Amino acid sequence: MPRPTTCTTLAEAVEGVQDGATVIIPGFGGAGTPWNLLTALYEQGATGLTLVMNSIQSVTNDTRVKGVSDLVDAGRVKKVIASFTAATHPSRISRGEQMVRDGLMAAELVPQGTLAERIRAGGAGIPAFYTPAGVGTLLASGKEHREFEGETYVLEEGIFADYALVRAWKADTAGNLVFRHAGRNYNPIAAMAARHVLVEVEEPIVEAGELDPDEIHTPGIYVERLVPILPHGVLRVERGTLPTTPTAAPSHEAPATGSGKRRLTRAEMAAVIAQRMQPGWIANLGIGIPTQASDFVDFDAGITLTSENGVIGYSRLAKPGMGDPDIVNAGGQQVDIVPGASFVHHADSFGLVRSGRLDVTVLGAYEAAADGSFANWRLSDAPWDNLGGIGGAMDLVARAKQIWLAMEHATRDGKPRLLDRCTLPVTSPRGVTLIVTDIAVIAVQGGRFLLEEHAPGYTAAEIASLTGAPLDISPVLREVSV
Repeated sequence: MPRPTTCTTLAEAVEGVQDGATVIIPGFGGAGTPWNLLTALYEQGATGLTLVMNSIQSVTNDTRVKGVSDLVDAGRVKKVIASFTAATHPSRISRGEQMVRDGLMAAELVPQGTLAERIRAGGAGIPAFYTPAGVGTLLASGKEHREFEGETYVLEEGIFADYALVRAWKADTAGNLVFRHAGRNYNPIAAMAARHVLVEVEEPIVEAGELDPDEIHTPGIYVERLVPILPHGVLRVERGTLPTTPTAAPSHEAPATGSGKRRLTRAEMAAVIAQRMQPGWIANLGIGIPTQASDFVDFDAGITLTSENGVIGYSRLAKPGMGDPDIVNAGGQQVDIVPGASFVHHADSFGLVRSGRLDVTVLGAYEAAADGSFANWRLSDAPWDNLGGIGGAMDLVARAKQIWLAMEHATRDGKPRLLDRCTLPVTSPRGVTLIVTDIAVIAVQGGRFLLEEHAPGYTAAEIASLTGAPLDISPVLREVSV
């Protein structure tokens, strides 16, 4: 079999990357990110790049290391194709977003699962495919739609790149690759979808034949260059340098207001979510408050939590110093896993999601409406500029049996977030069945809100006054108990 080149330096590994190249960059929450090759590419100087990756907010706490944000800020990127273009704090515009608005860089915002499938399709020689993700939203505007068995799908095109920068755990001299836990994410599909695949390897590269053929995740026929990270790599393993990811609907804790009246804390909201999960369910917890629910789930009831980065069967947030940076949830937080857990790459993870196997998807939101729609990816209804933080939400809600939201009931200045109709671009035009806020638990039924539980000291009338749509009251209304 032909052998890839084993490079002695990172500079050698990225030598020849041309100006104007399209480059796929894997990584999710820091895990599986090719930090060393990114740093080498930054130092190499290629410009006019098109970058394909999960988020443009790719940074670490290590000043030696360069990420996607550094390439963007340096004016080296002409276009980004990503599921997150929003800043870490969505209300604050990032330099990359400002560059898009100033016409200095183009952006193509893609739902995360669609992005993974576009990469996989490109690597499989499939020019286009139909998906239910994004139907009825701004991201599907202007794209071809088609019905299959009574459901509407949108056409998306495959992505095939000039280069892929890949991060592997193990490799042999034949180029065969093994990825570690959630570090797999986009890496195997990225390796399939590029003409030139450059790989940084954490462990010493072994001779061909020393890795069991049954444990190989990516065969060496895809790989062009290998470079061992030690001793010259700036980051062998990105311990403690995880980037932060945009969160939906920033929340704030409210102090007690006297007479036992108080809002629910985020932990209490998360506990309410966990309490409502049924034995045997498969659930996905989104960024922010939903991810905290894993600390309260009864795993003895056979509930399985999945994360879109490919972790199937995780449990509670890991205790400080006890976690593994290659086992993270949707927010990049380190989590424990349950016996029987497994890891898959991004495209397979979203295949599970879109095939209708999720009993519930739980997400944060900026707004929710009585018609079952919600918005959680843009804080503005200004003219479309391809900016926002959609992540995997549009895929996660496309086929979930139920959609639950965790959000603040009102803005800081008291304006309702629960409305007759969403004012912001929607993530899904329908499907929400339950909303847990800091003052109430509300079901969504038949195009109306139904108040089922209230925070301590709050009355139905007070909650109704903070709700921007008619609010029905359950005959068995009760105080939240967690």
